[in-house]
Amino acid sequence: MNKYLSEEKEIDFYSLPQALYKEKNIKNILRYENNCILYKESNVDLINKEKLITSHSIVYVINGRLRVNTYDGDEVIIQNGEMIFMPRDSYIISDYIKNNTSMKVYLFFFDHDIALKFLAQNHTPSAFKESGRLLCQLKVTQNIKYFISSLESFNFKTLNTKEILELKLLELLYLLDDSNQNNIIKTLLSSESFKEKRDIESFMLEHYDKNLSINDFASLSGRSLSSFTRDFKKKYNTTPKKWLIKKKMNKAKTMLEKGSNVSSCAFDLGYNNVSNFIKAYKSVYKLTPKYMQQTILLDSE
Repeated sequence: MNKYLSEEKEIDFYSLPQALYKEKNIKNILRYENNCILYKESNVDLINKEKLITSHSIVYVINGRLRVNTYDGDEVIIQNGEMIFMPRDSYIISDYIKNNTSMKVYLFFFDHDIALKFLAQNHTPSAFKESGRLLCQLKVTQNIKYFISSLESFNFKTLNTKEILELKLLELLYLLDDSNQNNIIKTLLSSESFKEKRDIESFMLEHYDKNLSINDFASLSGRSLSSFTRDFKKKYNTTPKKWLIKKKMNKAKTMLEKGSNVSSCAFDLGYNNVSNFIKAYKSVYKLTPKYMQQTILLDSE
């Protein structure tokens, strides 16, 4: 699978699995919207990468080491032959560290609908006590290893991948359930039915400069979009969108005054499109970032 290996340059924050679809060192085994089975190789260490996981995620490490830290201070480290589950709407910081050769991992992502289908088919949710911990290291049996090995030869270009993908993801979940004494069920139940409400003020102040939408902030804070907007307006007397733009542009102004270029400011503040950044900056300061920098230079002469 070395043809999927590359010296990739990764940004410091991105959403999964969406951002993975664009990477050259990823093999899409099966994929439909936010459900997928992916294979990844990398010959560089990927340190301190901030990620928002929008679908439930399972990672199996073939070679290398993965360390995951959550916003709530939870940490799990897995190595060769080990597997971890991470729930949807998780904000994490991870390190992917290769061993002597390249890092090799399989990544599985499945959405809310597949999770509910798995929980409903053979299990009664009320029969299980929810897990208090959302990161879950999973036991890997020989049957799971056989399942992983079978993925290497998959080629579904001419088949209906949505149905095949759902079957394969459910197959993996049943194998994990069989070998993990209901841990996968309890962890899924926790992430599906309970999201602890985080303090809006501290969470927004810590992450306002990330490429997160208002929907992302609402979900990550454990609220619906409507309740998030209501709670936010009650506290700040403005909408989350207006607050975010002003906060980002205040930081942009400071960065520009210290000599950062416009493109760097846009990128560092979560803007993939520089034009959108310039428009937002002008909406706050009535000047373009470039014009403001030129004014600063003239004043300093």
